[in-house]
Amino acid sequence: MPAPAAGSDRPIFIVGANGTGSTLLRLMLDSHERITIPGETGFLRLALAHTWVPFWPLGGQWHTNLGLSDDALMAALADFYGGLFSSYAESHGKQRWGDKTPFHVWHLELARRLFPDCQVVGIVRHPGAVISSQRRRFRRTYAQACRSWIRSTSQLMFEAMDLGDQCVVLRYEDLVAEPEKVSRALLDWLGEPWSDAVLGHHKVQSRSGGPAHAEGFTDVARPIDTAQVSEWEGYLRGAERQQVLAPTRAVATFFGYACERTLPLGEFGTAGSPLMTGTALRERRTTHGAGIDWNDRPEPGFADRQMRPPLPRRPRQPPSLDDVTIRALLQHRVAQTGHRLPDGIRGRANDVRRKAGWLDRLLGPRT
Repeated sequence: MPAPAAGSDRPIFIVGANGTGSTLLRLMLDSHERITIPGETGFLRLALAHTWVPFWPLGGQWHTNLGLSDDALMAALADFYGGLFSSYAESHGKQRWGDKTPFHVWHLELARRLFPDCQVVGIVRHPGAVISSQRRRFRRTYAQACRSWIRSTSQLMFEAMDLGDQCVVLRYEDLVAEPEKVSRALLDWLGEPWSDAVLGHHKVQSRSGGPAHAEGFTDVARPIDTAQVSEWEGYLRGAERQQVLAPTRAVATFFGYACERTLPLGEFGTAGSPLMTGTALRERRTTHGAGIDWNDRPEPGFADRQMRPPLPRRPRQPPSLDDVTIRALLQHRVAQTGHRLPDGIRGRANDVRRKAGWLDRLLGPRT
């Protein structure tokens, strides 16, 4: 993998689904003598908002009225936001800044437009661990957490392929099992010298005087703990485990996971490295991509879309009397009358209807 020159000041973006260990990775890199990565900022949503004035048909033209091209607008936004992060880095005695926000996985194209030389680090984790983590920490249902893992991980997969050698993906399980090996490979790819501080991040962060817990309720003083790799097995068991993990199987297999096993299968990386470049992920489609629809790219949720004007309302069409039946009129009249009845009388009427099924079917939904 080609590495940038030493002393690089290229922005670093860490992305991945909630619960993949991205906070741990942030704390490790933030402990490096040259790199600072603050808590989640979500600033790319702010940058996206600059490209279109919300809910105005001419919202996309505001900057052109100032004589600014799209490229000029991107340059101005890069100066503004890059300047904020650079000032933050300088205030901490660091030379290089980065950002870790999970939902930035939906804005990596914008990140590259703002900072063409940025480096993107994606992190993935066993779906069972992520789903149980989101369930416990964010009170999401299993279905919601499962859908979140699939969408975010699939988006990372597609974005990494688009970015090629500008992006690497690593697995949480590899980072925890061999932290020095993975950290050395990552710092080498980032063009940074090795520092023992990344492995002692819990000590560095504790001495920094910051909060005791980072985003996602992560204890900053907690060292790397291999027990967290298998912790999820105590939360997902039996039929529930199969029901939740079955939809994730195709994407999980692509990254070397078997839903029935805690640890990933086989090697993962490029040319002996524990990191997989976006270019290598493209090549991996032929060997591990069965079951994935490569034309079905996920769409961002409402919060991560460009705020364009709402669609015009459809004119209301008058109902056609040809479609009206005597039964429909009767049910409509019964519903109107039922809503005006006192609660006691309405309850007794519904009891009568329950005992006479034919009457229930004739009169329609109960009130």
